[in-house]
Amino acid sequence: MHRKSMTKRLICAALLLSAPLSQADAAEVLRRGTFKGVGGHKSSGSVEIVKDGDVLKVVFKADFVLKDAPDPKLAWGKNGYRKDTIFGKLEKLKGEQEYVIPAGTDVSAFNEFWLWCQRFNVGLAVAKLD
Repeated sequence: MHRKSMTKRLICAALLLSAPLSQADAAEVLRRGTFKGVGGHKSSGSVEIVKDGDVLKVVFKADFVLKDAPDPKLAWGKNGYRKDTIFGKLEKLKGEQEYVIPAGTDVSAFNEFWLWCQRFNVGLAVAKLD
């Protein structure tokens, strides 16, 4: 009886631990783009806008690189940068990373994702979203 109880507990624990992985795998890619540097700045790599359950996220892929940026912020654009859309700070200049998009943001209203230097008020990189 003790052995069956232990087996049931182990199975339950395994199911609980695997649940977040299953949810992460279920993320739906809504839009994709590739960064290009602007104004002499250098950037490359992929970005995706994903829906993970009820949460929208910006996901930078492993190939992402931004060179030499003092104050990079995350923002949206429609045929150009929109200064009222900054919603966070870029934490790393390269590699995989994710940022939660603020609730209520209509990502379909934009066709670009921007990296913007707020300190100097200049664009660093833009990804056209498909």
